Amino acid sequence: MGRVVGKVTSVASVIGTALLLAACTVTGSAGAASRASTDKSASANRGPVTVGFLNEQQGAVAFPTFGAGAQAARIYLDHHGGIDGRPLRFLDCYTDGSTAAAVACANRFVAAHVPVVLEGISIGSDAAVPILAGAGIPLVGHTAFGNVQSNSPDAFFFGAATGAYDVVPLEVMKHDLHISAVTYMAATNPQDRGFVDDDSKPAARALGLRYQAIYYNGTSPNFQATVGAAIATGAKALFFTAPEPTCTSLVAAARTLSYKGAIFAGSCSAFIKADGAEANGVFTASDLYVPGDTKGVPAAAKKQLAVYEKAMNHYAPQYTNGFAQDTFSSTMDLATALQRIHGKVDAKTVLETLRRIHGQKSFMGQSLDCNGKQWPGERAACASGLIEYQVHGGRRVMYTKGFVNAENLVK
Repeated sequence: MGRVVGKVTSVASVIGTALLLAACTVTGSAGAASRASTDKSASANRGPVTVGFLNEQQGAVAFPTFGAGAQAARIYLDHHGGIDGRPLRFLDCYTDGSTAAAVACANRFVAAHVPVVLEGISIGSDAAVPILAGAGIPLVGHTAFGNVQSNSPDAFFFGAATGAYDVVPLEVMKHDLHISAVTYMAATNPQDRGFVDDDSKPAARALGLRYQAIYYNGTSPNFQATVGAAIATGAKALFFTAPEPTCTSLVAAARTLSYKGAIFAGSCSAFIKADGAEANGVFTASDLYVPGDTKGVPAAAKKQLAVYEKAMNHYAPQYTNGFAQDTFSSTMDLATALQRIHGKVDAKTVLETLRRIHGQKSFMGQSLDCNGKQWPGERAACASGLIEYQVHGGRRVMYTKGFVNAENLVK
């Protein structure tokens, strides 16, 4: 499996050689978080459950959205009973994407004896995995951001495997849209080329799709030329998984060139707000039910979507859209696991509990099974299904009937 970053693919190339050091703090006792400590449902006679929180919050490229989702979920939990009556606290460690920062955070977490580390996003975080594993501390999150963590027996990710984002859309093209030819557009870097050769191309071959790949320069792309070359292949669908700005540019280029086929924009959503008219008809995937479309959504997930929207609008309204949903969900999923521990909450009991997750419903998502068998080459993934959405009238509308799984297409 050649995929390192699924939903935020190619971000590592933007980070480059940033060398800022990590800054670590504890959140939960000051500012907006202090409101949780006054909640009578969190017992004052028991200490908080403090977990490490790792996020790329600073540097040349920062992702505060990931942090906002996790913090909003933590505050919400503290206002609704905490972890078996105990307040949830984060030992925050913010990185700039460098391996040096990730190592500094890992050492800080080990010294603090945290029972588990929750990751938002940190591109250099693979360097932290051996340090955490050496101390028996599990790493959890929504999406894996490195091959080491993707395959670690001590890591658990509650979102779909990263490879699913590049295979499930092909399944939908073939069996739902009856498309015969697809052209994939990707940055010309080893990660994306490896993915094409190892995952996407074999899956397309298994489906009987005519598949071609067109590459663009990731540092100085000409999207109009790239899309023009893709259209010239005669493709009935254009497909890409890329960072949000790239998705927006590729969709705009396809519309400028009057492309009439299907467009599959990975898991992006920013292009919808950028230009609603251009976004109409574009497909985008998610491993969670998304706000705004509750038709066909189970009753429990509808309530969870309402919880998410209310909490985000209250605690971090500027980050309601996008990847905040992922970290909100993974924080709630971790809390569900921690609730099962009625004795001492330490690294050993948390690791044992995570390994036993089977059939746990992800918050706003699908069933989780952390047996290491959800996706070939990604043992840390606890799920594999995606919902394909299509944009109509400025919002995402569910196109598939629930989650689609396609791990059988990958060897």
